[in-house]
Amino acid sequence: MEKKLNNIFKIKIVKNIILILAIVFTGSLHSQLDRSIVPESGPSPEISFGKPQTFKLENGLTVLVVENNKLPRASASLSFDNPLIYEGEVAGVSSILAEMIGNGTQSISKEDFIEEVDYMGASVSVTGSGAFAGSLKRYFPRVLELMASAVLEPLLTQEEFDNQKNLIKESLKTSDKDVSTAASRVQDLITYGPKHPNGEFISQESLDRATLKDAVDFYNNYSSPNNAYLVIIGDIEFEEVKSKVTELFSPWESKQVTSESFPQPESPNETEIIFVDMPNGVQSVVSVMNTVDFNKKESDYFSALVANRILGGGGAGRLFNNLREDKGWTYGSYSGISESIKTKGRVIAQAQVRNEVVDSAAVELLTELDKMRNTLVTDEEINSAKAKYTGNFVMSLEDPSTIAGIALNIITEDLPEDYYNSFLENINNVTKEDIQKASQNYFTPNKTRIFITGKGSEILEKVDNIEYNGKEISIRYFDKFGNEIQRPDYSVSTDVSAEGIVTNYINSIGGRDRLEKVESIEISGNANLNMQGQSFVLEFYSLKNNQNQSLATVTAGGMMVQKSVFNKYQGYNEVNGQRMPLTDSELESAIIDSALFSELNYDFSTIELIGTSVVNDEKVYEIKITDNKTEYYSIESGLKVKEIETTEVEGNQIVVETTVNEYEEVDGVLIPSEINQVTPALPIPGGITIKFSKIKLDVKTSDSDFN
Repeated sequence: MEKKLNNIFKIKIVKNIILILAIVFTGSLHSQLDRSIVPESGPSPEISFGKPQTFKLENGLTVLVVENNKLPRASASLSFDNPLIYEGEVAGVSSILAEMIGNGTQSISKEDFIEEVDYMGASVSVTGSGAFAGSLKRYFPRVLELMASAVLEPLLTQEEFDNQKNLIKESLKTSDKDVSTAASRVQDLITYGPKHPNGEFISQESLDRATLKDAVDFYNNYSSPNNAYLVIIGDIEFEEVKSKVTELFSPWESKQVTSESFPQPESPNETEIIFVDMPNGVQSVVSVMNTVDFNKKESDYFSALVANRILGGGGAGRLFNNLREDKGWTYGSYSGISESIKTKGRVIAQAQVRNEVVDSAAVELLTELDKMRNTLVTDEEINSAKAKYTGNFVMSLEDPSTIAGIALNIITEDLPEDYYNSFLENINNVTKEDIQKASQNYFTPNKTRIFITGKGSEILEKVDNIEYNGKEISIRYFDKFGNEIQRPDYSVSTDVSAEGIVTNYINSIGGRDRLEKVESIEISGNANLNMQGQSFVLEFYSLKNNQNQSLATVTAGGMMVQKSVFNKYQGYNEVNGQRMPLTDSELESAIIDSALFSELNYDFSTIELIGTSVVNDEKVYEIKITDNKTEYYSIESGLKVKEIETTEVEGNQIVVETTVNEYEEVDGVLIPSEINQVTPALPIPGGITIKFSKIKLDVKTSDSDFN
């Protein structure tokens, strides 16, 4: 792994850490399973479920109890079977409420509540849609009391409401540039409509309109015992639990929960493209989606499940094998079919792909859907899908919560009591012909929407010309919030040139004469990083001079993570104490990156002005510096606001997007003082933000600083 990491290091200090983390994360992509061996299908296992003991309180609360004494633990889970809820102008109020409740009660302060739960090593969480509590057996009666108190007497204060609202608003800002978030938002909106609960979304404006009264009203309207189910599992005695639950939850007053009617979502009469413009997109999300009537009561329910698994239910699916394994366009491509007894479900086939293949990916998704409809699947595919279902289902039965969940589904979805006893038999009875018939029923490539979310300046020409089965597909254009717009125009006036834009930038940050007098730049800063549940601080340090010498380090907790040195004509990268000389290609990059202001030395005969774009709602010029590097300059201020650079690592492209949030004037020169870095290969929502606390010009340097 160290050798792989060293092979991709560049001199730029900030980019280095992104690449390290990204490669560590994506390294798992190289682990492949041998899918050539498919286990033979045997007879369907006989499934027999232990039936939970059930009772009902006078207020309508239904309680299901599953005794399991394998471990001295117990848990309680409360869920509401409410109708679909449309929040309208205050969309997001339920999310605010979900973060508020469970943090204290009317009789216990937030601090005391949390402290007591922590003392017992327990878990108690309450949201607007339910609650959960779990602990060791000896603490469970008290933990159940805390959960009941939080549900029946939630602590809903203005201070907590404001705090949680602000946190959600900040989270929205963080995800504002995320292409996948925008794609999902617009897909739901267009598929279900803005007046449907599944189509509405939370916005800064809807959060601003939400009040504490809205949160209280929401809780009072939809938290009712006659729509609630309490599932208790663990090392417990039924009669003791029944007595305790009756004592705690009987005071909960029942109320009538009203349901609303909503417009019925429909698929289009002809396939159309919905293009969502995301100017910052370094990759594109392509989704083929149509609505379906689908739930457990459908006669072809099991056939559809197997069909979806073969199409794109995992790493062995056709979509994954085509777009990932065969063509290498994406990290993964999958499909799904969602079910609902309250509204229509949907079928989706999706992939996040490189911009240059967005049109081809859309066609391949449609092609795979058509294949499912028009040809029979293979023996290997159907046997593999059935084996996977059997294994997952049998393993899930080891979890007592599965028994409770099954019982809950039977009640809330009005299923036969023996529905799950024959689940595996129904799966194994599915034939190739059943799969084809279900595919014809649910997969509709000729009456579907193709959602393409990405950077219009790079992909729109390709998207405009997508054809399928010899017919050009119509297209509509939307912004990232689902507002229909005119076709985006990225053209530039003929009197604007790349050289003029860069010259204007040089003048904006201090002018050529001033920049050429700078002898050295020293920068240090840090970033708070939270990755896969672990939080730590990264410290960055960079020193450069006008003699093509540079030093860059990244440390964490006082320990050196990475060090890069370039000294005029040679250099090295060092990781974990292991030093490796720069390769010839790395030396070429190091020469460019070591310059104090590389823009002073641009060769404009090789640079291309692409057009206009938008960065953080600011109109910018987009300039292609090299095949792997693009820069964006504000039309209004002239400052560089973003840079995108691509590095290929063992066949995988690592894309790093750097946005300049702030500049600081130092001795007459504007230097970036805060930047944000994002890469699709690194699972950190919003990327990492690096603040440079110390920026100095013309510090004294010597050759010994770059050894």
